[in-house]
Amino acid sequence: MNPSYQAARKLRPEGAFHLPPTAQPLGAIVDLILEDSEYQPEVYLTDTRRELSWHLLLDATETPGTWRAQIKLPSEPTIVTYMFQFHAPQPTPPLLEIRQIEGRNTAIYGEWTQLPFKIAVYDPLAMPADWTQGMVIYQIFPDRFANGDPSTDHLMKGVYGHEPHFHQWGDRPEHPPLGRDFYGGDLRGVIQKLDYIAELGIDTIYFTPIFDAPTNHRYDAIDYFKIDPMLGTLDDFRELLSEAHGRDLKIVLDAVFNHCSSDSLYFDITDKFGGGAYASKQSPYYRWFDFEEHPTKYRGWIGLGFMPEFVECPEVEEFFCGPEGVTAYWLRAGIDGWRCDVAFDNSDEFWRRFRKRVEQTRPGAYTVSELWLDSTHYLLGDTFNATMNYRFTWAARGFLAEDMLTPSEVDDRLAVLRRDTPPPALKAQMNQVDSHDSNRILTVAGGDVRRVKQVLAFQLSYPGAPMIYYGGETGLEGDYAEDGRRCMPWDNLNHELIGDFKHAIHTRRDLAPLRYGDFEALVIDDAQRVYAFARTYQGETVYCAFNASDAAATVALTVGGGAWTDVLNGTPATVSGDQLTAQIAPRSCAWFVKA
Repeated sequence: MNPSYQAARKLRPEGAFHLPPTAQPLGAIVDLILEDSEYQPEVYLTDTRRELSWHLLLDATETPGTWRAQIKLPSEPTIVTYMFQFHAPQPTPPLLEIRQIEGRNTAIYGEWTQLPFKIAVYDPLAMPADWTQGMVIYQIFPDRFANGDPSTDHLMKGVYGHEPHFHQWGDRPEHPPLGRDFYGGDLRGVIQKLDYIAELGIDTIYFTPIFDAPTNHRYDAIDYFKIDPMLGTLDDFRELLSEAHGRDLKIVLDAVFNHCSSDSLYFDITDKFGGGAYASKQSPYYRWFDFEEHPTKYRGWIGLGFMPEFVECPEVEEFFCGPEGVTAYWLRAGIDGWRCDVAFDNSDEFWRRFRKRVEQTRPGAYTVSELWLDSTHYLLGDTFNATMNYRFTWAARGFLAEDMLTPSEVDDRLAVLRRDTPPPALKAQMNQVDSHDSNRILTVAGGDVRRVKQVLAFQLSYPGAPMIYYGGETGLEGDYAEDGRRCMPWDNLNHELIGDFKHAIHTRRDLAPLRYGDFEALVIDDAQRVYAFARTYQGETVYCAFNASDAAATVALTVGGGAWTDVLNGTPATVSGDQLTAQIAPRSCAWFVKA
């Protein structure tokens, strides 16, 4: 009867109750236990990849109303879904899992749905590399981070018929966005700021696209083998890699393999390069695109004609996933991983072949999907290591930044997320609280810096690889989404807030349980809006407590005696016997460590 179990029961008070097992390795044998049913249940299971179904009865246990069955899971990666039917005198609806609806591009709170229960079956030999576990990631939108070479600032000549707008650093981005406003950020600027990034405590830098493209966001490549001239040269990129790796910083690039620019050398709507798909059906690239009526009617990403979508023909697969393709080329150049844009718009089989090329070229490289919804099917060992974990984003925001979730509700969301995720992959998940595709966390928090600090501490203490969106550490604000891509304010940094970020990140770095430890919820107090949990690794435990209210709150934890200190705030804790009792200030948090 641990607190998470009690919270799950409280949120699902009616009818029979079942908690599915966590994700399991190939071929595992697990127990299914169903409680509070007068009638014998039968479970109906489906291997979703094979579309194969089977069923079996649960047996009675010594506890009245509790039933049990043991099942063997498949020997290849898949998701097994299931539901229960009851042998009752009258027909009854099947028992499904009741889950909170979490949202997609925006959060959803207070809504529930029913879905089949599920167990993710993963390959334990194909989980994320050790270096990815619990790392801290820093996301950079290159045009807005730092300008190190003003000579490249005005190289763009036009953006899909629009004249480019060259802004002064710090001007507000254009709204609504047309992708044509440029600020001059470049790779040379990042190189000059690597010491700043390293001193912040970052392990890995994730860049939004850097390949030649017509827009400021560059999610519409012209040439996948060329650095955008406004950002610099291949030599600049090689220097960036060398300087970053010399500081023990990894580099992850953005893979946009679903679509390109209509101005690309592959499609070439203006015939700038000659030989593009738009110009002739005889083009070797014609088969790369889906023309309903050549050349003017073709499939574009979400209907946008300036971003024609690729067809997954063998030539396109070879271009991206072949031995001399885009994936392998940049891995051989020295990058440490790929974040893959709109992963849901490519087939799962495409990503399985991508993953094979990654492992053949640079074993242990980090691969991340962009999927705003449940990403379980990507995390089984044959496609991606991790996902941009917006399920975590909405949970952390909803509890600490927006007061939209109670402690019971946030614990329930996170418990479901942990069950969905293979345990060896959990600590590699990209746990961001904002990104280039969302509003900024300080804006979400209504300008309340206390809440931002809480969210950061939550990110850093919850299992995963927390990601800081550039400028978050200095209180950069902005609404969804272009306003959230403001320039890094180098001439007006909030040094106090940066100091708080550094302290929290470096404190975490010194506490192995917060990077590698197991998770256990300890206090779920809806009345006080207090949530506390433990992270334990190799016999060492860190206790993390959060007060998401405007009143001081008391938290009591069983810690086993001794002297304890709140290392976030530098204050000793009160311990009597084996009980630690602490007052947590409004909108504050604590990390308790044995002194």
